Amino acid sequence: MAMTGSWDRDLDIDLRSIVVWGAEYLLSLLEPWEFEELHIQELPQRAKALGLNWHGLPIIDGAAPDSRFMSAWESTGSLLSNELLQGRKAVVHCKGGLGRAGTVAAMLLLQTGSASSAEQAIARVRQVRPGAVETMEQEDFVVKWSTCARAGHN
Repeated sequence: MAMTGSWDRDLDIDLRSIVVWGAEYLLSLLEPWEFEELHIQELPQRAKALGLNWHGLPIIDGAAPDSRFMSAWESTGSLLSNELLQGRKAVVHCKGGLGRAGTVAAMLLLQTGSASSAEQAIARVRQVRPGAVETMEQEDFVVKWSTCARAGHN
């Protein structure tokens, strides 16, 4: 798990940077208590105020997506994949930006056809974010999920 230390950033500056970069979607993978711990409870409202389409799909830190995530992923993942294929941009984040975000980034690479295997998706994410998809549980999840997705059982 990424040890990020204290969070001392300006939320509005960060969100404006995301908008300036051209992202239209922001996917937060934080658990509700993490928003409080980081003092960013207002993230969803501020993101929406800046025109971002905000989605919250919590994943437990250090863990792979669970059934709660997967039931929401069916629609959110489809939406994000379609938007990415249309050339739109999305930002996926967790607290450290490695485990949860890396896992979901690998899922999006697979779902959009930008990677042909779980191994390729994980490698591509790690090229731009060394250390991503941090745990064996997360790696195993991506492999299993890609097999199920190819078989048509997201």
